[in-house]
Amino acid sequence: MPESVRAYVRLLFPAGLCLALLAGAALYFGADIPAAKAIFSCALITLAALAALFSRTFRPPAAVWTGLAVLSGFALVQALMGWMDTAAPEFAALAAGGAVWLLARGSSLEPDTGVRLWRASLAAGLLIAVWAFLDFTLEPRAGSAARLSAGFLSANTAATFFGMIALMGLAELLGRIRRGFGTMAAFNRHAMGLGLSLVCVVLPATCLVLTASRAGILFGALSAFALVGWHVLAWTRQGGASQRSAGLGVAGLIAALVIGGLVWTVSGEMAVSRFGRSMGENARAEMFAAYWDAVSLAPWLGHGLGSFVFTNDLITTSQTIDSLGATHAAHNVFLQWLLQAGWSGAIAMWAAAAWLVAQVARGFSHRRRQRGYLRAVICISAFVILHGLTDFGLEVPGVMWWWAWVLGIGAGMAAAGQGARKRQYSAPGRLELPSRLAFVLAMFAVAGLVGWQGHLRVEANLAHTLSPEALTAIAQRNSLPPSAYLRDAYAARAIDSDIADLDFAGRASRAAIEREPRLVAAWNRLVWLDLAQNGRLTENGQDALAQSLYLNPYGDQDIMRWRLQIAAAAWDDLGELNRREIRSQLHAAAAEDRRWLQRLAQEAGGPFQTEAELALERTR
Repeated sequence: MPESVRAYVRLLFPAGLCLALLAGAALYFGADIPAAKAIFSCALITLAALAALFSRTFRPPAAVWTGLAVLSGFALVQALMGWMDTAAPEFAALAAGGAVWLLARGSSLEPDTGVRLWRASLAAGLLIAVWAFLDFTLEPRAGSAARLSAGFLSANTAATFFGMIALMGLAELLGRIRRGFGTMAAFNRHAMGLGLSLVCVVLPATCLVLTASRAGILFGALSAFALVGWHVLAWTRQGGASQRSAGLGVAGLIAALVIGGLVWTVSGEMAVSRFGRSMGENARAEMFAAYWDAVSLAPWLGHGLGSFVFTNDLITTSQTIDSLGATHAAHNVFLQWLLQAGWSGAIAMWAAAAWLVAQVARGFSHRRRQRGYLRAVICISAFVILHGLTDFGLEVPGVMWWWAWVLGIGAGMAAAGQGARKRQYSAPGRLELPSRLAFVLAMFAVAGLVGWQGHLRVEANLAHTLSPEALTAIAQRNSLPPSAYLRDAYAARAIDSDIADLDFAGRASRAAIEREPRLVAAWNRLVWLDLAQNGRLTENGQDALAQSLYLNPYGDQDIMRWRLQIAAAAWDDLGELNRREIRSQLHAAAAEDRRWLQRLAQEAGGPFQTEAELALERTR
């Protein structure tokens, strides 16, 4: 077996396994589903623990302990607030991001292993781009699906991912240009590499343009030109204003223009139509203003990780329902962090991002080789951060982990070299072995907790398939599983017509609320159960309806219609406060779908019909 092949085989564990998990996460909706977050996170954290157990290369820097302590502190606070059921998948994804960084850094500490890992990652990204391109072009699409979204279900998130891959390919291409430019013999030696590198730029860049993400394309192009300019400037400084450096500069500029022109010609039609619209849409401006104001509701600790939907529902009004009513993210990852973790969490997040980038930048002080890759990691980070100002890609684990992977490769390259190897393989200090053992045990413990949470989420997702006999057995137990979402799923299954165990549905709904008081579905179910069991709304039903209206005054269309149907059936039982809120919802429903409200009013008759017709008249 050739030595070059053996070098790649040695990367199979743990780097190859980690890269396979990252590719799987990217293809599986970015692992942006609570159960998937937990399962992928458990695998990545376990892999990091095994790597640290069997190799000193993967021992964590001292700062990692600080990060673990901060993350644990925030987790403790959110557990005390009763938010942990919602926040657990987010904490798992963050811990997994740290594990990915450690795996990439440890795999890149040996000389040249970082380059091999970069190329292996680029190959994996290219394969994903090939699949995404073929999947997009072979199947006719229309409407919002006319933009490439790959496995992320969001074109803007796909833009962040493919922008990173294209910039990785551009770094490889620039390195090949430098080595192959000069003599014909050098060019012949690197011709194949040049061609492959060009493909690694053109295809991911084409996927980026097919997403029609205006900010993604703009920031991707700016980052690409910055990377090219930085390379040319570095080459000029190293060789002086020589004919070769000037030629490299011209070659780099021409290559960038040709690649950009080729990509835009092939796939830029849809992007052109979207660039014709205003970048500063009124809806996006309304969103940012509303979310910035909402930060003041919990400025220091936020509303809990994973709580964006709860916060969004809470602050939506009849004036902002068009811009906020159907969104599931702030489209600004830093503003979303302020909402979820407050200023304390946002400062910690910014400090962590700055530290990670600094680990790469420090390589410029002592590395003579692989500096082009370090420049690429900096430019990729700039692209990801800038795009994060206009989108939520960094909130998607499949994207965040990939960025952590690139940062880890850069940190390993920055720390590599003879001096780093001597420090890495010197005799262990007195506290090194206990520290390493403590880290491994901590990682296994975290992986166990994350895996358990993932198991509970999977059970919740599958609860609708439970047989009546299985749910009856669950209902007969003295206690329910410690998961708000699994309890809520049991309650939802219990009200199905083939089971109709209303007593258990009420018990499970109340138990779900005990663990996550913001679950509006559970409050809604309590209202329905009260009406179904008593034939009218009692005081308990009134209180549950009031809580539902408080937590989610407008919500999505289905929730609003459900409440209006309840109000139509029990208008005479409603208290004055609930009636006032329902009247506001009638106006919103009249503005949104007049025909549906007209049909409901005619079916209900009586005082509710009068209220509905008044709302229809006022919104005419």
